[in-house]
Amino acid sequence: MNRFEGKVAIVTGAGAGIGRATALRLASEGALVAVFDISQEGADETVRLIDQIGGRAAPFAADVSEKRSVEGSVRAVVDRLGIPFCLVNCAGILKITPALEMSVEDFDAVIGVNLRGAFLMSTAVARHLVAASQPGRIVNVSSIHATISLRDSAGYAASKGGIEALTFTLAADWAEYGITVNAVRPGATWSALTTPMYTPEVLSALESRIPLGSVAQAEQVASAIAYLASEEASYSTGAVLAVDGGYTVNGDLPGNEYSSM
Repeated sequence: MNRFEGKVAIVTGAGAGIGRATALRLASEGALVAVFDISQEGADETVRLIDQIGGRAAPFAADVSEKRSVEGSVRAVVDRLGIPFCLVNCAGILKITPALEMSVEDFDAVIGVNLRGAFLMSTAVARHLVAASQPGRIVNVSSIHATISLRDSAGYAASKGGIEALTFTLAADWAEYGITVNAVRPGATWSALTTPMYTPEVLSALESRIPLGSVAQAEQVASAIAYLASEEASYSTGAVLAVDGGYTVNGDLPGNEYSSM
């Protein structure tokens, strides 16, 4: 299946975790992937993995929280690869600190990457699409913690709630341009960000409350992202697709296990 043959896709946070899995999935279906990550090493490694499966990709070291970095990097993609059809906003950070102890700087850092970054990337890409009268797909990565509390992570939860509100608003604003804006809402997912938190005790508690019985692999979330980025989802905009193994439909939710982006 080559749903993205001949199309350019940007994936942020693609140096690891869900972002890397998404970059690999899109490349496996024919996309030319611009691999964005704040770590040049991480971006380069993802490109190497894409090369191994016969895909095409180019690395870009970018700080999505900084306007100048975003605009310069998106311009470089347009100049080198072409106007991107698809943007996946996957870059994110998590700081576990009680709210009464969290510094303003730490709160701002989380909001800056997770929410401001999605806004900056989305508007930078959309400007090129609108100017060229081209349709496009934007997929944002939210979290079940947009609506379910994750203790000691006020910045993260606020950023993910903001991601979903941003998704709804941009979907309405940009429908006239043929740009769809959707989101995935992962639950507990194995990634570089979350693996250190999944102690045997936490993992046992999570798995006992997930109806499908296991923490997700990043590739399972990437599959949902690929669907929303494809023509198959052309009539969906402003949608939030839960990829959580049924966690949020379980009636007995503690709300305090560490979960994923």
